[in-house]
Order: sequence, then structure tokens, then C-alpha cells
Amino acid sequence: MPIYRVDKLISDFDETISQKDTIQTIVGIAMQNRTANEPPTVEEWKQMAGWYTSRYSRRCNKWLSVPRDRSQETFTDFLSDIESLDVDSIGRVMKKNFLAGLRQDQLRKAGSQVQTREGVKECLSEMRSAGVVVEILSANWSQTFVKEAVLGFCDSVVANRLLFDKRGYSTGELKLRVVSAHDKLRHFKFRRSKTGLTGFVGDSISDLRAILEADVGILVGDNEICLKTIDHYKIPIKRVSQGVNFQEARSMNKQILHADSWETINRLLKQK
Repeated sequence: MPIYRVDKLISDFDETISQKDTIQTIVGIAMQNRTANEPPTVEEWKQMAGWYTSRYSRRCNKWLSVPRDRSQETFTDFLSDIESLDVDSIGRVMKKNFLAGLRQDQLRKAGSQVQTREGVKECLSEMRSAGVVVEILSANWSQTFVKEAVLGFCDSVVANRLLFDKRGYSTGELKLRVVSAHDKLRHFKFRRSKTGLTGFVGDSISDLRAILEADVGILVGDNEICLKTIDHYKIPIKRVSQGVNFQEARSMNKQILHADSWETINRLLKQK
């Protein structure tokens, strides 16, 4: 049985473990439960998604396209600006009841059908068999959905929760636990191993603070905005495929290890 370099691995879910963002899947189920003209409609959701995407792009461009101070304060200010947009967006989603009418069994079924990144199930299952604790820390809107998606290769999940009425249908309201990069950092600090090393794997700007806080911080994939942010703020990053020495990488303060796949992550974290 292999021995791993970390005692605990905490990972993001959407586009880190899943192949694509799954919010549309959850909203889509709620839409299917309504009659054709029952509000909120599909067209209203498209408008909502467009509203968010356009404002997200503008805010990122504002911070990342203009030369400015690259201090730690400015980096966290940028993430706080994105957080304010995310909070506003979620408030609008709840007010319009986009998430109303879902049942737990629908969420579990949809979660079980999520397509995951190649190699992730094998990697996390092998780590758990070797005694590594594996946890998910996600801003996804349904903890039930995420739990089902990672069933069998994860120990626990921290995510947002849909609220349900007495009939068993979602009300459209959320119990928020994880929204922003700051929330992920806070949860990571609380949940990290108290005795050994803890790794964190993520794919987007909302994961960067937890990645930088981890003993082994790993970025997976090639999220354009995330890589642009790393470059703009001159955050040290090293591609694992370049033959990174594990001990050398850990000795460099606040360095991100950039992996192209979960197979690469598995090789990196195994002791030779």
C-alpha cells in the first residue's frame, strides 16, 4: 500500500473534481419541475446568468487589466470585490426562487450522475485506503448533491444547503456556509490537520487563499482568470510536470503547484 505525504487532503468540487460547473444542473432540475410558463422561467434564468457573467468579467478586467499595486492587500481587495458580487448574485437567486421545488431524491440522483475528472476517483480512493482523510470544501448550492457525487471516495463535505418545507420541497432559500475565497480560507484553517500536513486542491480564484495557506497547495487545470490573477499578482507557481521536487516545493513560501491532472497529483503526493 502506498504512503502519502499528507495526512489530510481538502478539495474544491466544481471543476476541480467535476468536469464542469454543476450549478446549471441543479437549477435545470428546478426548472423541469415547473410548468412551461410558471415563474421563474428559463429565460429569466438566462438573464440572471448573463447578468452575473457580464459583471464578473468587468470586475476581473478592472483589477487585472490595469497596472496597479500588486501588494497582498490589493490581492485580497480584489477577492473581496468578487465576493460582494457573489453575495449579491445569491441574494437575487433566492429572491427569484430559482432553487424552489427541488426534492432530495432528485438531487441525489443528479449528483450520482456527475461526470468527474479523469483519475480523481482512483486518486482519492487510494488516498483514503492509505489512511489519508479526504474532505470536500465547496461553494456549491447543494450539499446533498455534492455528497452523492463524491460517494465512496470522500470522508465529509462542507457546502451550502438548500432549505426544505414540510412537504420535502426546497423553498428556494439557502443556508450559506461557503461563498467566497475568504470563507474557504476560514474553513480550511479550522479543518486542516492538527498533527500532520494538509493539502488543498482547487481550480479557480475562490480557491487561491486556501491553496496558498495549505502545506501543499495545488491548482488543477487551466482556468484562464485564475492563471491571469496569479500572473498579475506575481504569486509563485510551479508546474508539477516540470519535475518538481516535493521537499523543495514545500520549502518555498506561498508557492502554488500547478498540476495538469489528478494522475499528476497522485504521483506528486505519493512517497517514493
